[in-house]
Amino acid sequence: MPYGQALLIGLGGGFVGAITATYLVSASVRRQSQRMTDVLEESLTSTLRSDNARLASARRPWHHYFLTTLRGQYVWRYEQYPFHLSAHVSSLSTEIDVQSDSGLTHRYLVEAFVRHERLAILSRKVGDEANIFVEIYPQFDGELSEFFGVGIVRTWDATNIVTKVILSRAPLVSGTDGTLTQEDFVELDRIWEQGFKADDA
Repeated sequence: MPYGQALLIGLGGGFVGAITATYLVSASVRRQSQRMTDVLEESLTSTLRSDNARLASARRPWHHYFLTTLRGQYVWRYEQYPFHLSAHVSSLSTEIDVQSDSGLTHRYLVEAFVRHERLAILSRKVGDEANIFVEIYPQFDGELSEFFGVGIVRTWDATNIVTKVILSRAPLVSGTDGTLTQEDFVELDRIWEQGFKADDA
């Protein structure tokens, strides 16, 4: 093969390779840029803003327990709040699936913010602006493994109640998902009574 032809083939191959590499890198940069843009847009549209540093200790998976009523009976329910998945700047926001006792699964938006030493969490069914579950944890310093508070919720029995809520880094009882057992009710009542009084002390 003549030297000139070989040189052109070599240059052409290098040129095509460079263009291909540039295209692949460019596509990767575009994807990364779009992800960053999405995070910023979601962060800026959040209405529940906090000092980002104050949210650091809340950015973790939490075990969430709350007392509600179901068919006229008080029951404790369990779900997880995966706040470690929230990439928003100066706000915490995540979505969870909540299964009712009838077997239906509902999607809920859960948002949190910190004011001084208080953590507030608001959750509502996606698409439903009316019924909002508000939780207040009066002593959230981020150092403890369990936090105790009160919630205001319209229950599935369509009753407005002030209720008990717990956030914990580790499971507190053996039950997981949905409505817990009677044995768990007694233990969670005891844990909340003891922990909430300690918070007030």
